[in-house]
Amino acid sequence: MPQSPLATLRLLSIIIAASIVIPVILSGCKTYTSGISGVQSETKEASVSFELAQTLWTNERGTKDGLQKAIDALKQVVASEPKHQEALVLLSRAHYFMADAYTEVEAEPADDHTKRLTAAKAPLFEAGVTYGERAMAADSAFQARLDKGDKLADAVSSLQKDDQMAIYWTASNLGKWARSQGFSTLVKYKGYVAKLMSHCLALDETSFYAGPVRYWGAFYAVAPGFAGGDMTKSKEHFEKAKAMNPEYFGTYVLYADTYAIKTQDRELFKSLLQHVVDTPSDVLAEMTPEQNAEKKKAEAFLARIDDLFAE
Repeated sequence: MPQSPLATLRLLSIIIAASIVIPVILSGCKTYTSGISGVQSETKEASVSFELAQTLWTNERGTKDGLQKAIDALKQVVASEPKHQEALVLLSRAHYFMADAYTEVEAEPADDHTKRLTAAKAPLFEAGVTYGERAMAADSAFQARLDKGDKLADAVSSLQKDDQMAIYWTASNLGKWARSQGFSTLVKYKGYVAKLMSHCLALDETSFYAGPVRYWGAFYAVAPGFAGGDMTKSKEHFEKAKAMNPEYFGTYVLYADTYAIKTQDRELFKSLLQHVVDTPSDVLAEMTPEQNAEKKKAEAFLARIDDLFAE
């Protein structure tokens, strides 16, 4: 019987724990600012309603300044209502989007551009984790598990479908942040991210345009073979996510970035990204800002196609 994604991650944990190099690897681990221990009990008088903050998010996030206005408004909401789950989820998502779509650094010097860009995005992803965990902790059953001494990763199983976006954005931000901090930090948090996304998949695989399915497509492509990497499973998950929500550009770009490059499938890479470039962003009207960001990524990837693929 095929192993589940979570079973695969458990196997990876055993393999890594048995390695004699693990003390050296983990010596460089970084720790993010948890959203659980840092929640303030004191509240301030509300100066912005959630409805106004939500309107700013809906209408203004198409620009960096507009997104920042929405973030500032949402922060005021949670300052007055620390357990406002919808606002906390939007803050987690908004920080991810700010990092993913609007964070840039100077092009020169080119030799360390990627390193500088990663460093610039990391605090935003970390903030996204913090707000995401606070959103999960707004659920009373989850908080009760923590109060009993359960670990975060174990308490996740108490969350329900209403909490799914809190789970999804916590995992998405944590995965990005951990990767930005290096291999040892990625190893440290791999099990937590896996439990988050496995539970998210079990609750509803269609959520956020097949987000949990898309995640495992990328996981199977990026993970080494001994850790559960499987290019056949990767393609199956990406094709499934694409079929479930063919209008969402993010699946095409991630498919090209992880699977097509690793398999050196130039034609697939080109067709996926050309579809994004050629399709109007408002094919998914409520996601036009995110679609525009994915279109920009697609154009950048296509411009580098000769560098990414061998002749």
